[in-house]
Amino acid sequence: MEKITRKFILKDNLYFLYTGSITTREVLKRLDKKKKIDIVQYCGNDLSILFRHKKIPSVVRLSSFTPQYEEAIRADYDPENEKWIEEKYSKLFYIAYHRADAIFGPSKVVADIIKKNTKLKVKIIESPCIIEKNKFIELKMDKLINKKYLLFFGTLNRLKGVEVIRDSIYKILSIHKDILFVLAGRQENSKTVMGILEAAAEYKDRVIYLGEIKNSDSLYGIIKNAYACILPSLIDNLPNTCIEAMGNEKIVIGTYGASFEQLIKHKKSGLLIKRNSPSALIMAVNYLMNMSDEQRYEMEKKAGKRVERMNPESIYNQLITFYQDIINKKAKKNLNRGERR
Repeated sequence: MEKITRKFILKDNLYFLYTGSITTREVLKRLDKKKKIDIVQYCGNDLSILFRHKKIPSVVRLSSFTPQYEEAIRADYDPENEKWIEEKYSKLFYIAYHRADAIFGPSKVVADIIKKNTKLKVKIIESPCIIEKNKFIELKMDKLINKKYLLFFGTLNRLKGVEVIRDSIYKILSIHKDILFVLAGRQENSKTVMGILEAAAEYKDRVIYLGEIKNSDSLYGIIKNAYACILPSLIDNLPNTCIEAMGNEKIVIGTYGASFEQLIKHKKSGLLIKRNSPSALIMAVNYLMNMSDEQRYEMEKKAGKRVERMNPESIYNQLITFYQDIINKKAKKNLNRGERR
């Protein structure tokens, strides 16, 4: 039944992706006639570039790879099994990417998937980030003031590793009696937090669910006062949660194979663990809690320094240079073909 349902969902998805690409092309044609378009940036999550306007310089930004995400939603997803790479659905995206003048994205993990299967070059340009380190933000959550807590924040779903948290939380709380485990974010399934509380058993009073925090100052206050951030994603794309935590000089426990290794040097600027492994998370928390204050301080400072490299001025200059290079190459190519826009 699951295979049949998946087949129909996939068929509907493809219909909308095809029609969306054609509609995008026709809209661009009309706009280009009114005022010349210098360059178009397409989203790499869909097939919008499949029927692109051929004469307008066009690039794809890879923020993630849709077939991988759709595979990871499945309950039997195995991060080590890449069978989805060979599926026809994946190959359709590879065809679309070949129609771009260039591809770029923030994540080396996603870029490597594309390079491995298409032989296309992917330019790595990380996302710009502004962290106001010196801005004082008051922690307004009374239940967290003067408390020692580990923090997970983001969407609470299996892709972000909440099942790993669920399956390790009892052991973590039983070993480390002086900490709380705080969850902040939207639940995709109303039973997610309930499952974590049930897993914590007699320690459930030390699990605090704050819900979705929409005010950025409130969220930053919670991050700044956390002991460390736990982000055990199964898949991810240079996640903002990791960037925000490290930018606020917090130690992050992240996962190998989900872009965290691009930001974190293991035991230098954070901790990295195997994906989908509760035992690995438990071991990492144990390591964290046994670090000296000096070791922790040094790791926090290195985390902050890594994010400083993602300042907007540096990233915007990279983007402008990238765009201009593509515009120039396309103009030369069109000229050689005798085409006129």
